[in-house]
Amino acid sequence: MLNSTLRVSQAARGGLRPLVARRELWGVPAPAIDDPSLTEPMGVDAPLPLFEGATDTQVTTLSNGIKVASSNLPAPCTSLGIYIDGGSRCDSIPGTSHLLQHMAFKSTGSRSQLRVVRELESLGAMPTSLASRENIVYQVDALRESVPAVMEILAETVVQPNFLPWELEAQKSAVALELEDFSKNHQSLLQELIHSAAYGSTAPLGKPLMCPAKVLPEVTPDMLESYVASQYTPDKMVVAAAGYEHSELVNLVETYFGHLLPGTSQKTLASAYQGGELRQSSDEELTHIALGFESGGWNDSALIPICVLSTMMGGGSSFSAGGPGKGIYTRLYQNILNQNEYVQAASVFNAFYNDTGIFGVYACAPPEVMGTLVAGLTEELKKMAGPIKDVELSRAKNQLKSSLLMNLESRPILFEDIGRQVLTYGKHIKPADLVSQIEKVTAADINKAAAIMLKSPLSVVVHGDTTSVPSYTVLQKQF
Repeated sequence: MLNSTLRVSQAARGGLRPLVARRELWGVPAPAIDDPSLTEPMGVDAPLPLFEGATDTQVTTLSNGIKVASSNLPAPCTSLGIYIDGGSRCDSIPGTSHLLQHMAFKSTGSRSQLRVVRELESLGAMPTSLASRENIVYQVDALRESVPAVMEILAETVVQPNFLPWELEAQKSAVALELEDFSKNHQSLLQELIHSAAYGSTAPLGKPLMCPAKVLPEVTPDMLESYVASQYTPDKMVVAAAGYEHSELVNLVETYFGHLLPGTSQKTLASAYQGGELRQSSDEELTHIALGFESGGWNDSALIPICVLSTMMGGGSSFSAGGPGKGIYTRLYQNILNQNEYVQAASVFNAFYNDTGIFGVYACAPPEVMGTLVAGLTEELKKMAGPIKDVELSRAKNQLKSSLLMNLESRPILFEDIGRQVLTYGKHIKPADLVSQIEKVTAADINKAAAIMLKSPLSVVVHGDTTSVPSYTVLQKQF
């Protein structure tokens, strides 16, 4: 049986400390020691850290134009990959880059698909590939000592792909299943469709990111080879690594990519933002809507204020997987989700590109209340150019800084940050510099950026009961 007793202990210097509750076994006296103080220093020197964080990113450009960028880490693993300036923006046939993503790490000029898989497995390496609107990335996570062997396979995948017809057909089946799953993810679906509404379905940025089902049968190995020949040139490549010595990485890139002839830089196809709407009727319980405006691109001076604004708007789902209170102070949570029990989701989204971007909000609710929801969303969007409290500005900046710094503690995210920035800017911006830029953002900066965005034509996408949402003309007049 346990018994709770109270005892008073004398301090070493003769003073009395507060009563401390201690649980003891019945009949067993408490040990004759003083209770430790929680306020007095223990007099122990903190040991020096065994290692520091990531080193500064180094960038080297080889004679043929390919860039090599890396940041070393005191860790046994490396994230290694190649960023290529391409993506769906450069597709002559919609979906070409999406299929190239699926054809990554298949048969090459000297290796079969089975051999590629077996060798990567024996190295304990994890390969991935992803195509976006402006780039394609081939990435491998592996042990540091495996990097030379991984680089050889990575180079073959990019430089010597062997697009076998039967492997392509197998990937077409995988893409068909992916498209089916994607159609059920309404938030991602609307963020994809808003590009067609904003830029036009035939514009470079308005083309579908994923290969449309009707186009799948038309894609041939020759089309993929033609894309690789025109887009996979050294001047459009960045070999990046997080967790590897830069000089050793440069030597490996020289070995496996140094023979490539310099490419001719191609001008990025421009996409003029025009605004518009796209509606898809569907017999579902909820109606989904996305409202968007043109924002600045990666090189716009308002990039950081827009990021702070996005954090301040926040939002999410009515179900908080992170526990009660997650994101509760953001505007979309406070003024949309928490005030209207019928709203299932309300969140902000951004899409940044080299020369343009989209800033918008997504929400969903039963069709009978969409009028009220849309009115609330338009009101919150207009308020972005209005008064901003010091406390919410400070909170948004702190959230953005902490998110940036905590994410960069992840090796794969650091790799992604290096690759994307060097591909876009030709250099890697230090996290401390980004933090400094965030700290300098003022309410006036956000108001100015928001006012400019709200003057651009509105982009609207609706999925579900399209009749429950006011017409485009009515919506545009709200701004």
